[in-house]
Amino acid sequence: MKGYMFGLLYMDSWEWYEEYFPATAKLINEHGGTYLASGIKPNVREGDQNPNAYVLLEFPDLESAEKWYEDPRYKPLVDLRNSGGRSDIYIFPGMPTEDDQA
Repeated sequence: MKGYMFGLLYMDSWEWYEEYFPATAKLINEHGGTYLASGIKPNVREGDQNPNAYVLLEFPDLESAEKWYEDPRYKPLVDLRNSGGRSDIYIFPGMPTEDDQA
């Protein structure tokens, strides 16, 4: 079954983004991931947090998502991103499909 990463970003500064995005996109691609959604100022329907931005990634499986996040080349990029604020990052499995049950 597919693996997903969902992130909410609460940023005070975006100076890090120009360096972060291309390097992160390359690592995501290397681990088989793709961007499903990314943008600014999501429409918050419930909750009291107001993130500046969001991102949703899809990976071939949960293990690929976890390996991407744990890739030693990603750690300095996490530190770079966190220099602008804070993030909530979630990694989780998708729903089983017929292919998963075969």
